[in-house]
Parts: sequence; C-alpha cells; structure tokens
Amino acid sequence: MRENFGTMTKPFHAGRAAENGVVAADFAELGWTAADDILEAPRGFFQAEGGGFDAGAIIGKLGNPWTFTAPGISIKPFPSGSLTHPGMTAMLTLISKYRLNADQVEHVRVGTNRNSPNALIHHRPKDSLQAKFSMEFCMAVLLLYGKAGLREFTDQVVMRPEVQEMIRRVEFGVDPVADAAGYNKMTTIVEVKLKDGHIISGRADVAKGNPADPMSYTDVAAKFLDCADFAGWPASKARSIVELVRGIDRLTAVRELTALCIRQ
Repeated sequence: MRENFGTMTKPFHAGRAAENGVVAADFAELGWTAADDILEAPRGFFQAEGGGFDAGAIIGKLGNPWTFTAPGISIKPFPSGSLTHPGMTAMLTLISKYRLNADQVEHVRVGTNRNSPNALIHHRPKDSLQAKFSMEFCMAVLLLYGKAGLREFTDQVVMRPEVQEMIRRVEFGVDPVADAAGYNKMTTIVEVKLKDGHIISGRADVAKGNPADPMSYTDVAAKFLDCADFAGWPASKARSIVELVRGIDRLTAVRELTALCIRQ
C-alpha cells in the first residue's frame, strides 16, 4: 500500500515479511503441518486473492534463474526509496563533472516514467521518513552537501531553512522520454538551470549499485563506514571488519569476523 510510503509502516512491511519467513522455516523444522497445495488448491491462496492463477507463469520458473545470479544483486548507496537512486546517480555525476553547488542553481527539473511519482509522493517533506520518498529532498541535499547518507536523512536536516528553500527549487514529474524507455528501466533525466543562464543535463537508466552499474568494494566499504559512524560504532572495529570481509574467502574461522561485530 503505497500510501504508507514515508511512514514507519513502510520499512515494517519488509521487516515483518522477513520475520514471517524465518518463523515459517522454524515451524517447518519443528514438524509443523499445513496443506502442501495451499497456493494452487481450489480453496487456496491464488483463488482467494486473485480468483485463480496461470500455471504456465509459475511451473518450472522458480529458480530459473535465481535473481541472485541474473540479473544479480543490487546494493543501495543511499537510505532512500530505490526510485530516487537513478536521479541521485545522475545528479552526483553532474556535481562532479561541473563542480556544482547549490548557490549556482536556479532550478532543477527531474523527469521519470509515470510510475515513479506514484511512489515518490512527498514533494514537501516534513520529516526524515517522508524525505526517503521525496525526489525533491534527495536532489536538494546532494546539491547542498554533496552526499546523502544517514546523517542527512534526519528530521533536523529536513527542516533546515536552506534545505526547505532548495527543495522549492526542484520540480519533479513525468518526462516523455523517460516514460517511453519503459518500466523495465528506471530512466531518470535531470536538467539543471544555472543562475548564469546555462542549462546542464544528465540521464541515468539504472542507479549506481545496480548490476549494470555496480558499486565497487571501496564504494560499499565507504557506505558501511558511514553507517557505522552514524551508529557510534568504534572506527577501528569498523575498519577491521572492512579488511576482514575483503579477504573473507581466506578466513580460517568466521569467529574472527563475528568477534568484531560485538560491542564491548
């Protein structure tokens, strides 16, 4: 239910689903019984929820392929809704290429396919939860601070006067070119009008962290260290974890790693 995007309930959905999976596995291990045809039976899930199902769309498809293998695993570089990430990727590229900062910018236009605004529903966010589903906020903090980590996604940062002012300079909506690219892509087009009259633009069809544009080990380590710092984790332990994981295939015992994951 996308109406819950930008509330505590949104991450709870994913967490509760994971919890249910663990509980189901624990029950099965204990010998818990249930109908083995609960999905396809006449009084089963598919009939109750959808009025039936297409066997051809399911049978022989599970694990063929596993998405872990193809297209592969995506890692989110930012703690916001994934639909913001292609735009953030494009904006960071522009910031780096043109040495952009907020003082140079008069207006930003961000265009996506028509599905994205149905999820990124908070155009004038008032707290950190809404900011996670606000393209406008994500563009604003990148221009102001050059980054968008956990320290930027706080209520205090969202309500800073300079952030709210920058948000008002960002326009987000459907772009016909991005929409024509199709829903199998997350095409996002960013156009920045500078105060000197110049217009610069960029485009991303996928986000950084996608298998088509993967994060390097250094990128992922930097994200981990930033998260660890935000959590108040000892910096020396965090750096040691990064180095152990870099050579995890050579560990003689996983206890070397788990010992570093305990706060003392």
